[in-house]
Order: sequence, then structure tokens, then C-alpha cells
Amino acid sequence: MRQVLFYIPLKADWLPANLPLYVFLFVAGLSLAGIVWLLGGRVQQKALREGLRGAASWLMGFGVLSAFVVYFAAPRLPQGLPIYGFGMMLFLAFILCTWLAGRRAEREGVAREHIQDVAMWLFIGGLIGARIVYLRAERHMAFDEMITEFYRIWDGGIVLYGSVLGGLVGYALAYWFIFRKYGLSTLKLADILAPSIAIGICLGRFGCFLNGCCYGQVACPTCPVYAVHFPLSAAAREGLVEQGYQTAAGFTVARFQSRDNDGVLVDRVDPNSSAFLEAGLHAGDRIVGVNGKAVSTPDDLTYRLVHNWPRGANDLSLTVRREGKELDLPTIAPRTLGLHPTQLYEVVSMALLFLLLTAYYPLRRRPGQVMAVLMASYGIHRFLNELLRDDPRPQGLESYTSVFLVVAGVALWSYLQTRPPMVGHDSKESA
Repeated sequence: MRQVLFYIPLKADWLPANLPLYVFLFVAGLSLAGIVWLLGGRVQQKALREGLRGAASWLMGFGVLSAFVVYFAAPRLPQGLPIYGFGMMLFLAFILCTWLAGRRAEREGVAREHIQDVAMWLFIGGLIGARIVYLRAERHMAFDEMITEFYRIWDGGIVLYGSVLGGLVGYALAYWFIFRKYGLSTLKLADILAPSIAIGICLGRFGCFLNGCCYGQVACPTCPVYAVHFPLSAAAREGLVEQGYQTAAGFTVARFQSRDNDGVLVDRVDPNSSAFLEAGLHAGDRIVGVNGKAVSTPDDLTYRLVHNWPRGANDLSLTVRREGKELDLPTIAPRTLGLHPTQLYEVVSMALLFLLLTAYYPLRRRPGQVMAVLMASYGIHRFLNELLRDDPRPQGLESYTSVFLVVAGVALWSYLQTRPPMVGHDSKESA
């Protein structure tokens, strides 16, 4: 798990002290854009000239946008601009899926530009649908609350079946207003997109693993699985604590505390935890600090350790008072109990399904059969994988939708069997 992949620095120590980074980016972007534009004016070939001028426009836009981001974000983000693993996987999924579908479309006589347009409509519609279903069905938010939380996709909170519904609505709108005039077949487009959808889900689920969401149940010690132990920043930790499976960081606090607000008295410490083995925390210690922040009451400790834990932070440093002395204990990185890596189960399953659909694509006899295989196969996998998941989610919606997807896939296949085969498959059909 790695919620934050890396940080983009918003400060440059190598610049002169009086030159802000946003000024440098703005000037550099405009300067490079001007140079490329002038070079384009001296080129005789029309295509190359237009390409250089297009690149100049992009350079200018990049310079202005990056200067704007640095100017407003630098004071608020001292570590730099965080690049989240979940958001990066969504971005890579969109790029890779569009590229793969575009290549397949060209072999089928469909313009790559049409696939790029369809991908944009599906992505936007799917993202809207996924967020609405998550915020409404799982978080039970009112409409005004949904508006303020809608854009925070880097925190996770995307329901896949919501993206399916949103994507269908997006495609319906796009087809009605744009694509129907080109005479594109919906079933043909569905087959072109089906393998890309599988690899997109694969990358998306790996993003879930990096984010720590969509986690599985506690794996038994004798289970033949590679159990995953998630760090402090994972949502699994809070869920396991609420269910009573484990403590937040390997220790409990005394039920009755001193009224002097002079720290939080430790009651018990798990002898197998990193708090005991690595930090040396003992029962009777009083916790007076968490990661350099003062703690005086149990509410302070809960706030620092749970409710206000920094995103992507996994190291814990405790300051305790023991026998009248304050001690800074060694830094530790507590982990959860071993859980089924249901995200990785789906990564592997979708990678295999992508290979299956890719191999089956040239063997299909009727448009829509590849999509039918995707629907039925994913529905079966998702229903079984749901039995192992333990994260908060609309379980009924996802389980029933999985069953519906299997039935719909089988029904679509059965319907397509009554349709005439594609040109070139007649002889195979009669044989």
C-alpha cells in the first residue's frame, strides 16, 4: 500500500533567493513557447509547422497552469504537491484503455478519434455515477453534502457498479447527440471496448490496493493465502478496531484516567506488537505526545491517532512519561492483522480476463459476444470476491448487481445466437 506515490516539489532551492518558483515557471513556459513558435514559422512543411505551433500552445498553457498551481498551493503544501496512487492508477487506466481500444478500432475500420470521444464520455459519466452511488448509497449524504465531497476522488470512494450506470448514461447521451450520425454499431463498439474495460478494472483495483480501500476479511493463520498487513493510514485499521479485532496501534488505555490531564495512561500492551517489541512501550506509561504533538487526554490521543491521522503517513512516534521522566520512544510502523488482499485477487482475475477476451476477440461470430463474455465473467468473479470483502460498502447493491450482470451476459449471448453471423463467419457457422 502506498497512498502517496511521491511529492512534486513546490519550492526550488537552486533558484536565486529572490526569485519565486512560480515566476520562473511562468517565464520559462512563455519563453519556450515563443522559441518553438518562431521555429515553426521557419519550417516549410505544413504538418510539421502546425505540430510545432500546437506544441508551443501546450508549452504556454503548461507554464501558466504550473505557475498558478505553485503560487496557490506552495503555502498550503510544505511537503510539495502529493501524487496519489489511486488517482495515478485512474489516469493510467484511462490512457492505456483508450490506446488499446483505439488500436483495435482501427483494425475494425473505426476511426481512432471516435474511440477517444467515446472514452471521454464513458470516463466522465462513469466517474460521476461512481461518486454519486458512493456518496449516496454508502455515505448516505444529502445533496448539498455530496457537492462539497464530490471532487475528492483521490480519497477513494468510487463504486464500480455506479461507474457502469454512469458510463451507460454517458454513452446514451453521446450516441444520441453525436455518434449516431456516423452509423456506428453499439455492439461493435462494445466488443472493441470490452478487453480495455477488463484491463481498466485491473489497474483501478491496483489503485484500490495502493489506497488501502476495498480490503478483505481477516485471513485465518492456516489459510493458503498471502495475507496483507496494512499500515496506519489504511481504512482497514479503523474498521478492525471498530469490530474489536485489534487495537489501533498495539496498546489500550486505562478506562479511568487522571483528572489532571497530564497524559494518557496505558493499560495493556500487546506483547507481539511493534509498540512493545520495537518501541518498548509498557503498561503504566503515560503518553504525552504523538508525532511531536502534545497529548493530555484520551480524546486528544484519539484525535491524533485516528481522526486526524495524516494521509499517507505510516510512522508513529510516541512520547511517554515514565517514572517522572519524558522519553521519546523509537519510531514504529504498526500494521493490521493479515487480511485477504481482495484488491489483488481482482487485479489477477481481470488480467486473466483481459487475456481471455483478447484471445477470443478474433473468434467471435456475432457483434456483442465479447461484451457478453465480459459481463458474465466479471459478474461471477465479483460475486465470489464480495464474499471475502470486509470494507464498508453497499453490499446488497453490489451482490445483486453481480447476479444481474451474469444473467444479462447470458441473456445477451443467447439473443446474439439468434442473429445472423458476421460476414466471413458464415462458413464456420454452417460447419
